[in-house]
Amino acid sequence: MLTTIVPSGIGSCVWTTTRGARAAGVELRAPKWPGERLLHRLAVVDAAITFELGGARVLSERELRRAEATSRGRAELVAAALASQPGSVLDGRGRERFLCTPVGADGRVHYPDLVVGSPVGLAAIEVEVTRKAPAELRQVLRSYRDARNVFQQVVYFATEPVMALLHGHAHPRTGVWTDGVAQQVGLLPPGPPQYRPDSPFLVRHFQPKDVGVAYQLDLRQVPETRWVSFPQWRELRARWEAEQQGAGFLSWWQAQP
Repeated sequence: MLTTIVPSGIGSCVWTTTRGARAAGVELRAPKWPGERLLHRLAVVDAAITFELGGARVLSERELRRAEATSRGRAELVAAALASQPGSVLDGRGRERFLCTPVGADGRVHYPDLVVGSPVGLAAIEVEVTRKAPAELRQVLRSYRDARNVFQQVVYFATEPVMALLHGHAHPRTGVWTDGVAQQVGLLPPGPPQYRPDSPFLVRHFQPKDVGVAYQLDLRQVPETRWVSFPQWRELRARWEAEQQGAGFLSWWQAQP
């Protein structure tokens, strides 16, 4: 195992080596160090733990890739974990796909961060903590739109800036609504979204349970002039929770003198 110190507030991250994975009896290969994407990885883990604590069986992107490689592996994994047989869609090269969505006409595919079983079928879970280019996000959302028989529900857990990009936002002064990428590609009707638990497409505010992950995400969403230490951030959170003025934490924080 490799132990690496990660950004302030998160602590230490134990990373599996090839030898360590073999000793632990894990069939997957040791993961590559994600570098700058470490915070995203930790956010995905946080979301996965939340689902599992709620009783859901969760499949990771690595498990999906492994299962997609063979029909037997795919059938065994999905039947055992989710008690559901996935639908299929053809990629740009005519290959049948079951646990991913085709992107473009050249055979490329997109795997969700997680997949869980839901009352409406297989749910693709995406955790987005930083804004993608609208064109890139539009391409991914189109792939989900065109593969609804593979994933019956798509749920995005996102930070506030990404939520605005995904499903739109109201002007802070006039209240005029601007549609997001999901409306542009037809995953949502025009105007403010009206979600139900069984909606085919959902956007939810990502609120990690781990305080270290929450701290790092908050720092990414405020100007550097607002950055504070982890203990100071916890004090700010405590003040905000005590005041309960109705504003979100980031808006409240940035309004402080």
